Amino acid sequence: MRKRVVLPAVLLAALTVQGCGGGGFATRLPTACPSPGILAEGADLTRYRPGGPQDLTTLEFDARLRGLNGGCAAGRGDRSIEMTLTAAFDVERGAAAEGRSVDLPWFVAVIDRRDETILQRQAFVERATFGRNETRANLQSEPVQLSLPVSESRSAGDYRILVSFQLTEADLALNRRRGPR
Repeated sequence: MRKRVVLPAVLLAALTVQGCGGGGFATRLPTACPSPGILAEGADLTRYRPGGPQDLTTLEFDARLRGLNGGCAAGRGDRSIEMTLTAAFDVERGAAAEGRSVDLPWFVAVIDRRDETILQRQAFVERATFGRNETRANLQSEPVQLSLPVSESRSAGDYRILVSFQLTEADLALNRRRGPR
């Protein structure tokens, strides 16, 4: 049976200070990373063939932003945070789909938490390709690179990273009527 060792706070602080500095080695702490999130109203993208009823017979595709992965590293001279982000998608091909692929427009936005202004916005298109007799596909985006400036007055916590499908007015209205899934 292993025993858990609990160090007193004073000893732990002394060990930490001793490890940082002139002992011939330095331990760098992990870089703080803003938490990315999926915009709730933009997490779904459902497209129907225009001009008909919105039902299974006119469904072209139904897609969801399934999740996000990524990480951060300190930038040059610790003056920025270099963030890498990938998005995961689930797509279902509908009965009205033409061809074996659909394009999924999406974006990443960097928002200033202090005043909610959009600082950066990058748009992308992922292509989902379906094999013969397949109606579902899972895919992951290429890595997206973000560079976020940091200083004494700006930290990782000052940023919000939001990911969403690029929606039309009709797409947004459908998502609001249907609610989150």
